[in-house]
Amino acid sequence: MLISGGSGVVPLMSMLRTRRLAGSQVPGRLLYSSRTAQDIIYHDELDSLVARMDGVSVVHTLTRGAPADWRGETRRVDREMLAKHVFPAPQNPRIFICGPTSFVEMVADELIALGYDEKTIKTERFGPTGEKDER
Repeated sequence: MLISGGSGVVPLMSMLRTRRLAGSQVPGRLLYSSRTAQDIIYHDELDSLVARMDGVSVVHTLTRGAPADWRGETRRVDREMLAKHVFPAPQNPRIFICGPTSFVEMVADELIALGYDEKTIKTERFGPTGEKDER
């Protein structure tokens, strides 16, 4: 189970590519939050991975408006969305989350509140360090 916010999809895409190259049939799902449809990184490649029908699915959510024909989610990731789209906790899925610090912390906290084992949740975050650039 992969969960990304914005450009956090980049390292997770590497995992999906590796899965494809290995010929894996293990189910994999990406929950990917973007601001707008134009902000979806790897849009065509993600569609191609899903079209292979080898067990990969992608759920998109847009946080700042959606086109009229949009079929994905249309809000920030929240507990309800995680409960709906993440593999069930009893299946003990390995979960990888990548995105801005606040996104990653919120998603991890909500997953733990939903009963997921924190030992199976791996995170990678990015954002400001708080340090001034001395250039």
